[in-house]
Amino acid sequence: MLKNEREREIVSILRSKDSFVTVKELCASLYASESSIRRDLTALEDRGIIRRTYGGAELVTNFSEAIAFNHRTHHNSEAKRIIAKKAVSLIKDGDVIFLDQSSTAFYLANEILNNRSLTVVTNNIEIISLLSGTGIRTMSSGGFLSNENRTCLVGADAQYIFEHVYADILFFSTKSLSDDGVISDCTREEVLVRNSMLKNAARKVFLCDSEKFGTHSAYKQCSLSDVDILVSESQAAYKYRALGDKLSII
Repeated sequence: MLKNEREREIVSILRSKDSFVTVKELCASLYASESSIRRDLTALEDRGIIRRTYGGAELVTNFSEAIAFNHRTHHNSEAKRIIAKKAVSLIKDGDVIFLDQSSTAFYLANEILNNRSLTVVTNNIEIISLLSGTGIRTMSSGGFLSNENRTCLVGADAQYIFEHVYADILFFSTKSLSDDGVISDCTREEVLVRNSMLKNAARKVFLCDSEKFGTHSAYKQCSLSDVDILVSESQAAYKYRALGDKLSII
C-alpha cells in the first residue's frame, strides 16, 4: 500500500471509530508496522488533520462540535486523571453529589468506587453503569438520550430531577473556558440540564483541563464567578484567580 493511500485509510478508520484509534488497532487493520504507522501519524499531524495522543491518534475537531464519549474518555486522559485525583479530596463521607455528563466526571466516578456512604445523582449513563457494580446509592436523572451525545440524558425530565434534589457538591466540565472566565459548551440541551445542577448544589466545582483554556463554544453555561472551585492539572489555571471573588483553584 502506498504511503498516501495508507494515510487516507487512517483518516477513514478514525472517522468510523468515534475519531479515536490506537496505534495497535491501525497496525492490525492496515497490516503495517508500528514504525510505519507512527510516521504516517506524524505526517497527518503536521498537516493539522490528526492529533497524536498517548497510544494512538484522534481527528482534529473544532469547538462547535459535540464529540463522542468514547473519544473524549481517551482524549487528554492523563490530565483528566490528575484532575479527578485532586477533585476527590473535596468529597466528604455522606455527601450527595451531582456528576454531569462529562468524561472528566467519569474519571472522578472511578475515584469514588469504594465510598459507599455517598449518593450520586447523574445524567451520565456511563457513570450509572460504572456505579452499578458498587454499593454507592446512585440516582439516574431520567430523560431522553441526547442526539449529539448518546451517553447523556437531557430534556425536561432530566432537569426536573436536578431541580428537586439538593446536592452538597456538583462536579461538572464543559468544552470551553475563555480568557475572561466564561464557561461554555457546544450543546444547548446539556447546558440547560447543568443549569439545574448549578441551581441546587451547595458547592460548585468546575473540572477543566488546560487544553480548554482560552477557547469558546456556542452556548454560555456560566462564569467562573458563579463557581466555587476550579480544578485543573495545570498551574496555568491560577491566571483565572482574579475572575472570581470566592474562587479557589486547585
